[in-house]
Amino acid sequence: MSDYIHRLERSKLNKPRRQKPNKQLYRMKCPLCDCYPAIFQLKSDLREYWFCQKCCLVFVPPKFFIPREEEVKRYLEHENSLGNEGYVKMFQEKINTMKKICPGTSTVMDYGCGYEPVLKSLLEREGYQVNAYDPNFFPSGDSRKEYDLLVSTETFEHFKKPREELTHLIPKISNRGHLVVMTRFYPEKKNALCLDSFSKWYYKRDPTHVAFYGQKTFSWIAEEFGMKICHNNKVDFIILQKK
Repeated sequence: MSDYIHRLERSKLNKPRRQKPNKQLYRMKCPLCDCYPAIFQLKSDLREYWFCQKCCLVFVPPKFFIPREEEVKRYLEHENSLGNEGYVKMFQEKINTMKKICPGTSTVMDYGCGYEPVLKSLLEREGYQVNAYDPNFFPSGDSRKEYDLLVSTETFEHFKKPREELTHLIPKISNRGHLVVMTRFYPEKKNALCLDSFSKWYYKRDPTHVAFYGQKTFSWIAEEFGMKICHNNKVDFIILQKK
């Protein structure tokens, strides 16, 4: 009997213990709303994409971020210069919209201007006072405390910590001032992320693009940071005004 009891006790010790489910495998903290309702959506292009059920941001987890040196190298490959007629024309169209939506603007910050601040040059031609800032190329360009207009073109998709960026940016906008954002909005169907279209979307393939925004994402940003949306082309360009 004692041998049987001994064997029984030993079998209990050797029996695999049931592991508690790791919620982190299924949920992740959202870098925009800072909450935990983000859920895994897709693995593609050798990385993962997660969707926040609260603010509707789609984001790439930090473990898939490329090294900064490689990131900067890719930025230098962009053909963003005054010599690129198509690029200049695209900016000029956006400037014309800004002039209509944001009258009375004097001071402007070009946030995330890249290695050649084309937008700054074009805005200065229009008579604006412009500072250009980029963490990689113009880290000391942010000299004013406040701006009438803060423009961020093709930059929001690179934000690894969008809440931190917005918390830093929005206080720099003057009362009733504007935030102008140009970034591709992710594909939607019936006012929600279309996963099938997203899985084939060219914009997500750039390894420096780690944050993707939809219509509801900017509605959440506006409400969270005391702003209102005053222009939205629902493709790649949105203007918010500080209340």
